[in-house]
Amino acid sequence: MSEEEYQLVFEFNGDSPKEFERVMALEARLEEKLRTGVVDGNDIGGGVVNLFVITSSPDACFEEVMGLSAPAKLPLSAAAYRKRSEEKYVRLWPEANSSPFILR
Repeated sequence: MSEEEYQLVFEFNGDSPKEFERVMALEARLEEKLRTGVVDGNDIGGGVVNLFVITSSPDACFEEVMGLSAPAKLPLSAAAYRKRSEEKYVRLWPEANSSPFILR
């Protein structure tokens, strides 16, 4: 692929079975409808569920995921992206938060 690839991560509060099921339902919805990226899995623990997406356009993909996730009413606590070839994340959400994003 000639375009740079990014890993976009969505962090949702809660790691109970109920929250995990809701994130899994969102993941299935994204796998079906997402046009600006490809779902790359999830992980759970430490009080959060992370959902990963690979994209060449992190800002556009973030907006699309936010629109597709609205019906799920999941408690998004953070979102960030990084070049797949790098370690450091750029925070997208919450917008006013300037602290570094650390994958939990």
